Amino acid sequence: MEFDPARYDREVIGPLRGRRGRLPDGDLRVRYAVEPGMDRAALEQRLRKVRTYWNQKASGPAAQAATGVCKRLLAADEELKRTAGSAMLDPAWWEQQATAYRQRARGALDGLVRDLHDSYGGSGRVTPGQLAAIVAHHQATFDHDQLDQAVRQAKLVVVEPVELPADSGMERTAYRTLTENLGIAGASTIVHLLHPDLREPFRLCAGFAVPGRPELTLTAEVVRARSAAENAAADSPVVRARKAALVALRTAADRGVALAGIALFQVAEQVRQGRAAGLADRLLVRTAVDLGLTPEDAELLVLSMPATVSATTTPADQVRELLGQGELRTAAQRLAAVPAEHADRETLRREIAAAEQRVVELLDQVDQALAADREEAAEQLLLQALAVATDDDALAARLRRLRPPPPQDLRVHPGAPTVLSWARPATERTELRYRVVRGDGDPPATPQAGTLVAETTEPTAADPEPPVGAHCGYAVFAAGESGAWSRAVTATALLTPPVGEVTVLATPHEVTLAWRPHPATVAVRVRRTESRRPDDADDGVLLRAELTGLTDTTVQQGHDYHYSLVAVYRDPVGRQVTSAMVVVTAAPRPRARPVESLTVEPVRAVGNRVRVRISWLPQPGIRVRIRRADTPPPWPVGATVHEPALDGYGVEVTGAPADADGRCVLEADVPQGFHVYLPLAVGGEGTIVGRPVTQGTAAPVERLRAQRAGDQVSISWVWPGTVSLAEVTHARDGCPDEVFQVSRSRYLHEKGCRLTADDRPARVSVVGIAVGPAGRSRSPAVCCDVPGRPGRLAYTVERLAGLRNRFSPRRALAVTAERDCAVAHLVVVARAGPVLPVRPDQGRELLRVSDVEFGAGQTRRFEFDLPRELSRPYWIRCFVDPPAGVVLRDPPVDQLKV
Repeated sequence: MEFDPARYDREVIGPLRGRRGRLPDGDLRVRYAVEPGMDRAALEQRLRKVRTYWNQKASGPAAQAATGVCKRLLAADEELKRTAGSAMLDPAWWEQQATAYRQRARGALDGLVRDLHDSYGGSGRVTPGQLAAIVAHHQATFDHDQLDQAVRQAKLVVVEPVELPADSGMERTAYRTLTENLGIAGASTIVHLLHPDLREPFRLCAGFAVPGRPELTLTAEVVRARSAAENAAADSPVVRARKAALVALRTAADRGVALAGIALFQVAEQVRQGRAAGLADRLLVRTAVDLGLTPEDAELLVLSMPATVSATTTPADQVRELLGQGELRTAAQRLAAVPAEHADRETLRREIAAAEQRVVELLDQVDQALAADREEAAEQLLLQALAVATDDDALAARLRRLRPPPPQDLRVHPGAPTVLSWARPATERTELRYRVVRGDGDPPATPQAGTLVAETTEPTAADPEPPVGAHCGYAVFAAGESGAWSRAVTATALLTPPVGEVTVLATPHEVTLAWRPHPATVAVRVRRTESRRPDDADDGVLLRAELTGLTDTTVQQGHDYHYSLVAVYRDPVGRQVTSAMVVVTAAPRPRARPVESLTVEPVRAVGNRVRVRISWLPQPGIRVRIRRADTPPPWPVGATVHEPALDGYGVEVTGAPADADGRCVLEADVPQGFHVYLPLAVGGEGTIVGRPVTQGTAAPVERLRAQRAGDQVSISWVWPGTVSLAEVTHARDGCPDEVFQVSRSRYLHEKGCRLTADDRPARVSVVGIAVGPAGRSRSPAVCCDVPGRPGRLAYTVERLAGLRNRFSPRRALAVTAERDCAVAHLVVVARAGPVLPVRPDQGRELLRVSDVEFGAGQTRRFEFDLPRELSRPYWIRCFVDPPAGVVLRDPPVDQLKV
């Protein structure tokens, strides 16, 4: 193989960068890129190229790390040439160096195992950085396989450290308020605030999770539910503290701050204090466990925390820290404690003056924004001022008094009642209330004008009896803690409610429609289109309808019809005005039966989604639709449901069903998680609800590997975050499948999954299972092959017995099998010279036997002749070609070398 400078730089120069002291006592063959089987000419060429590479790198800029490494390699090379001389061109000398290195490496590896066990055996974990640091103390080089072996022998697991948050993600003032109120409420972290009845330990390093209780989460919904519970509790100082803490958490959650990150920061903050005080790691782990973490998460947190020691702070340092935390007023007071002769006093004074000037400038901009009715900008400017001076009570009071910006995007939905909805104002404040008023024609200009519709804390309201057929103006105002009303968001609408509660009944020969009109309705116009939805209220054939329904007898079986319904009203001057149209569909067909045979199964992962196969038994002449939702359907099996109601439940599973073995089969990609699949049979008398199926689709495991060691097979994989259980299937030809389940905690405790295998190849598949409130969800299976146990052969090369064979070139190859195996080719070669052949093509072929089978314990003999012209010394060696699946053990060297 040609010398590869890039590979040499990566594998030899790279590990030596930054390493001080003498070069490690490693494998000289690696240092000189010497490969097995090189003769004198190849050795001479390789040594020349390596030394040229060293000289080129050593003459580079001194700042480059490779320059210093190559200078040290050149110096060591000069010493080696002085002691070894021309022996470096002898292949046998390199074999001796390799043997000596293997002996040294065994001792160095034993020392590495002892050091790893002594340093990290207590926790059973070591990070890649810690492993690299302890390896650097050993004057030897280890490849990846040796490092893996050392870690296993020391009974350790290499874990990646978690990145601990540097801050809570909340504003400093809000976090300080949260911490103070948690202390009053007696909660160590927000986990104990949101789940006060929690007694089990929880995890935080990879997101919040309580083993065995996947229903417990840290989300904005949990904060709102906890807030509702506290609002219903009797008043007390503890309850008030909990409410204040929950308000701070709700604000943080609305801004997108991860609540699990806040909890992890709280635990890490308290552990850091113990680290700064010099506590031992086992005490820090106990601190994290006392705060609620599982022992495994506590060990990982402490393992990931850098060893830092806090220094004693001076008054000047305190002023700097206060300025950095935005406590301007306190910093100005503490400046008096800094001695006048202190070198930094004047600098600190100027920084405080600049911060005070910044607050003044921001307050001027607040006044300008309010004068221009830009409340959102005024609020942001006040928040910036508070960030500079979080301890300024006057600023906080002004922010509380500030009127909020107006609500946004007011929409009016005519009906009985008429529903109004809007978006909350663009404000950081969470506690808002709204006042909704109605005017005749134009919206009211003030909260006190017009007709009061509602006062609410939710962004929606209902007007139960608005004037129908007339234009109405609505205005919505918002108020915060101070009670000052905002400017209004307005909308004007012509109130013409559409017909409601439309029902459709279709038989093979007629369609009957019924609906509920508003009391002010004077007529209902109905038009019909065939095989397509109407474009507008004037599209289609006009049908004669009563005020509450009609029967259409001019339909044909097997056709799809669409009916548009428009309610007609009179405005205050007697003119006709119409509502928005309502469209329903009817299909004259036989009556459908509910689908009872639906099945859903995951097939494979498709990115972050899962392909599922949905199938059911067909009904002649009946179309079946499938809807997917996150909740069970509100209708019982066999109920008749019409289009408007169906549109509000889940989403349609699209695709063209195929016929497979008498069943309709539909494949679709769906998000991971639990889903309810509802079959709907569309028949002549309506859409019939079938029996729903709940099916969860979990994320599949990743990086599945199977490694055989004799009869034992070690299986490993990477767990997805939501999966807590795995189903393992061990399949072998001629044997029933072995199926068992492994929990995530058992897998981590036993450092993997192990099973016993026989000599045959096998196949392992793993299905991830996520356990949730709705049941268990299964992932698509991930598979890998387990190689069969390799056959083992041992051989000897012997002279033939008898005096007459003493000088005969005839030899015998005796091959013994430890277990049943078969080989494609058995090859014997001879090679003259001192270098042992390592491949069949490196010698002269003397014997080739094909398609040889061996029974366990069986010895087979094969005779061959040595060439008389073969000069000593020479080697005789046997090979299996190809070598896959068979291990061939050589006899002692004195039998191989002549």
